[in-house]
Amino acid sequence: MTRINFLLTLLAVLFLASCSSADEKLRALIPDDAVGVVRINLPSVLNKAGIKSGEDNEIVVNIPADLKQTIDAANENLVDDVNIFGDVISNLPESGIDVKNNCYVFLSPGTYRTVALFHLDDEDKALEMVNKIAGGKMKEMSEIMFVSHLDYGYAIDDDVLLIGRYTIPVPDDKASAAAKKIFDKSSPSLLEKDEVAKAIDVKDCDVTAYIDAKGLPLIFDDSNLKPLMGELSPMNLLAGSGIKAMTATVNFNDSKKGDEKVEIVTDFICANNSIYGLIYDNIIAAADGGDCAEVLSAVPGDFDTYFAVKVNGAGILKLPGSSMLFDNLNTFPLTSGVNCKGIISSINGSLVFGMQQVGEHDYNLGISGQSSSPQMIVDEIVNIANQRGQAPDKNANGEYVYDDKYGYGDKAIAMSNRGGVVYIRYVNYVPTGGADNLPALAGVLNSSKMALYHQVKINDTPEGCLCWGLHNKTHGEGFYYTFDENENIVLSALKFLCWRDPSNIDDDEIGLADY
Repeated sequence: MTRINFLLTLLAVLFLASCSSADEKLRALIPDDAVGVVRINLPSVLNKAGIKSGEDNEIVVNIPADLKQTIDAANENLVDDVNIFGDVISNLPESGIDVKNNCYVFLSPGTYRTVALFHLDDEDKALEMVNKIAGGKMKEMSEIMFVSHLDYGYAIDDDVLLIGRYTIPVPDDKASAAAKKIFDKSSPSLLEKDEVAKAIDVKDCDVTAYIDAKGLPLIFDDSNLKPLMGELSPMNLLAGSGIKAMTATVNFNDSKKGDEKVEIVTDFICANNSIYGLIYDNIIAAADGGDCAEVLSAVPGDFDTYFAVKVNGAGILKLPGSSMLFDNLNTFPLTSGVNCKGIISSINGSLVFGMQQVGEHDYNLGISGQSSSPQMIVDEIVNIANQRGQAPDKNANGEYVYDDKYGYGDKAIAMSNRGGVVYIRYVNYVPTGGADNLPALAGVLNSSKMALYHQVKINDTPEGCLCWGLHNKTHGEGFYYTFDENENIVLSALKFLCWRDPSNIDDDEIGLADY
């Protein structure tokens, strides 16, 4: 009996070890110089999406028709680029990818700026999938199976598929050697660091992430959020502000009760006495937390993207060196004579920026802010415009208007104030409503110090809303929901991630054809 109990115990231990060995294999491949890592709980995500089902070892994968249509439409827009996330999802049923285990994505300062790692249960099927995507034959290079296609490298070794996006174009021998170095575990794993493992190993989460400050710009550069961030990404500013890292958890609520949403929780890890802490304490935390309806109503309500932050202008002038900076502005011809300090110090409350893409490199814009002296700000701008020979007209609403006679094409600049709010907009149409009609944005901004709202469109059709708010110096919460309450929330999020709008594809996307 003792011998039998021992054997049963041994079998149980081996079974548990076999269940975790695939995950441990991938974790060991993440180098310690990576600047971020994301863990995706594939079984949970695919189950909630209705893509994966089955009992015991029988796994059935079906790609829903609307997701497949989105991927196909996105691929039709691409000429010299690839929709790698969409391609993997589209080929998932015959990919050889082990959908019973996690997959990992890490960000790197090396040859590959982004690397995805999948455990395989069928290397031959994975090889066929890669050949299909890359349009070529994988071959043995650097002792692994490898192929390069445009700005991606694909490698297979020891039941692991690696897909990496190049930092800069490199020849195949160097790309395959870099992949081999990852497979060889030439450095300790990033997940050996306690703070990283603690962030990644949060239980009962669909997605977990730990992103070093240096990796924050990278994760947005490689996502569909890049167009709304622009070249002056807030992530680049955060990276140099004393924020050390960001952690995040993402969960898909699949309650089927009409309130499905993706719940996003973020936390910032900050250095002591950081620039970010100084700015937050003196500018954001000190701002008036009053109702934001009036300031939102002054920005057109049909834009795609809004960024709002609570600002105490007087706090800006207290920061080291800021007073000298604004004094120097009076020495420039464009701002000479403008009461810059008065304008800044009068801002106290919500400051809202809105934008809408209307062409490949063209946007409608709007900005509004709560001010103790809104008319003073308008007068200052009008006066400097008059000095430059650009006297405005006044429309029926009492707004000062600068139109195409000053070279603005089909757009017009309009500005005015209402109550305690000053606003300026630059649009090619007459707005009919304000952003106060966006309850998600208003709700988050009223309860937060900073808010981001982005309306997700797929093939120019509104799909859903991404909204996030910073509640205090280190903690933020957000959500994504669909406009169609009957749609599966996971499928909606996957469609967003797989979609590539042709107007959002950079002209300078790297490609090996240019190498």
